[in-house]
Amino acid sequence: MARLETRLAEAEAALATLDEAVATLPRSLVERDSAILRLIYTFEAVWKACRQLLADREGIDVGSPNAAIRAARRLGWLTDDEAQAAIEIGRDRNLAVHLYRAELGAEIEQRLAGHAAVLRRWLDAMKERAAGES
Repeated sequence: MARLETRLAEAEAALATLDEAVATLPRSLVERDSAILRLIYTFEAVWKACRQLLADREGIDVGSPNAAIRAARRLGWLTDDEAQAAIEIGRDRNLAVHLYRAELGAEIEQRLAGHAAVLRRWLDAMKERAAGES
């Protein structure tokens, strides 16, 4: 269980940095890129915490973010809309390697606040589940 607690704490810490970046307006180009990097590592931390929780508490093994999202939806940790939004976050994570295309960076930036809100709801649902059988 220590591994799960660590994963959840890491996800919480990552999300705090994303929230800080989302609250910074207006953003310079460097701040925008930094905020997008924070989105990337926050998504990684949240889905990996989900993977650990699924394995530890549900006996479900997943190997990808989308599989973790689908399992979280089935278990009620995400609504259908939130699951779709989480998949979109994963797509934005994958697109972020192309930030040299200014329009792409601007598009992802416009979605940052919504992405942070979905990640918060997902993480809160996981923390509630983890606390339920401590």
